[in-house]
Amino acid sequence: LLWAAGKLCGARRSLRLLPAALLGAGYALLAALWVPAGLLPGRIAALAVMLLTAYGGEKRLWRLALAFLCMCAVYAGVATAVSLTAGETTLRALIFALGMSLGICALPFRFAGKRGGTVRLKLVTGTGAVELQALLDTGNQLREPISGAPVIIAQEELLLPLLEEQQRETLLRSRGMTADLRLLQLGGGFRLLPYRTLDGEGFLLAFRPGEVYVDGQKRDGYWAALSPRPIAAGAGCTALMNGEEEERC
Repeated sequence: LLWAAGKLCGARRSLRLLPAALLGAGYALLAALWVPAGLLPGRIAALAVMLLTAYGGEKRLWRLALAFLCMCAVYAGVATAVSLTAGETTLRALIFALGMSLGICALPFRFAGKRGGTVRLKLVTGTGAVELQALLDTGNQLREPISGAPVIIAQEELLLPLLEEQQRETLLRSRGMTADLRLLQLGGGFRLLPYRTLDGEGFLLAFRPGEVYVDGQKRDGYWAALSPRPIAAGAGCTALMNGEEEERC
């Protein structure tokens, strides 16, 4: 349930979920053996301890708390209904109920995040710097597949000043070629990022800038993907960012 709540709110995955879940299981056992522990103050305290253990430091902890409470309530109802239908409570029924609960709760929380805001971006490398206006889009889930790091998408021409002269010449010379063939000519420092949109799927070339600043604040771990086409994001935006990622920062 803690994992599902974090999944709904786009929280960072963490090994802290395990001790938080163990604390919750311990509290449930204590409440079953000692009645005062199961009263409302005890439940609120257990909820706070679990959430702080699992997601302490997240920017919007109140959303996680609300998602977790909703998940618990929906799961309890669905699990009871499934058990009554099946005539017994089995592990398969509980897992099925958890999947149904996640689906039921996903829709409202999916659209509760920030969408449509803009930020000022500054990307810096050893060869130059560029400034962009980026749209925060919670629908943009593109990440670097090895590290899971978030990705900034911008038109290729706007990112050329960040690259070495030989890399810029290679990109200009290889326009029209597929991303994998361009990667072979570029050599190290670039990776292929698989993407999927309503128009189809493919690969984008990406590299890691030396420094990334969002509204003047330094961010770590971002990659920059080169889009062969302009980013038609509106509001004067020339780049796209993961809105859920910025909510957590």
